[in-house]
Amino acid sequence: MLGQKKSYATWLDRVASEINRGDGRDIMRTAEDAGKSASLRKNLKYTISQVYRWGIEERLINGVSETPVQGLELTRDREEKRPDILTSEEIRELLRRAKEQKHPWYPVWVGAVLTGCRSGELHQLKRSDLEVVSRDQAIEECKKPFDKRRFGFLRVRKSWNTRAKQAGPTKAGYWRNVPVSSEFYWVLVHDLGIEKMSPNEFIFPRAWEWDKGEQARVLRAFCIGNGLPSVRFHALRACFATQLISSGIPATVVMKICGWKDLKTMQRYIRLAGVDEAGATETLRFVPTEEAVMEKVVNMYDHRKKD
Repeated sequence: MLGQKKSYATWLDRVASEINRGDGRDIMRTAEDAGKSASLRKNLKYTISQVYRWGIEERLINGVSETPVQGLELTRDREEKRPDILTSEEIRELLRRAKEQKHPWYPVWVGAVLTGCRSGELHQLKRSDLEVVSRDQAIEECKKPFDKRRFGFLRVRKSWNTRAKQAGPTKAGYWRNVPVSSEFYWVLVHDLGIEKMSPNEFIFPRAWEWDKGEQARVLRAFCIGNGLPSVRFHALRACFATQLISSGIPATVVMKICGWKDLKTMQRYIRLAGVDEAGATETLRFVPTEEAVMEKVVNMYDHRKKD
């Protein structure tokens, strides 16, 4: 796993209570020297902590009260990786091809792009979580200006936990409302048939890959097969956020819709959208204009003519 087995293989030959923080620091340093990402090192630290805490609580590890990695600070990646994301044109191409090919995941991908919900949240959405207008009301709403349209909302309350194989709370730990756009409304009506659904029926079609948490593999395979940038499922949520921010929707509203508590996470998507930087360089005026160049040429011509 780490490329250097010496540091952690010896743990198997030692008494668990004798492994201390120095050993923990050594294994984390080994992972960093092997070029492992901050995310992997964080998961490694978490796994060690969980194993030791379980062992201590079950009285299988005696004489210690702390894990070998407790209190250790992890260094960040030397170079920040740009998150996977698609441009607006790439999003349209992805959905166009998925619909043309009648891909079973088409409505799920539409739901991710148009609601910003996490995969597990989409997985658990039921008809009872959806409050929308009637078909006749929807037609009338389409006649109104964009900022006046109201088609309803989704109440995101639960999320599918792949590891536990059961539904649980959302990542943020609270429910939230997500506005339903006109595009998403008609997908719900025409492609998913919500008008005929019972309250306890899941909105999106079930797939065994989804139950097992393999939604990223399905999306990547489709993207590669269609010559599109290979992105993971979570990238669709990033697309939703950056497109809203680029359209002028306040970051606080986007945070509320997506269920983000951390402003630091939101700032990452603001950077991707380039909203703060937009127009900043327009104040620079260094390159000579065509008029200024032509005026100089005329002046030189007139000067030579006089000579």
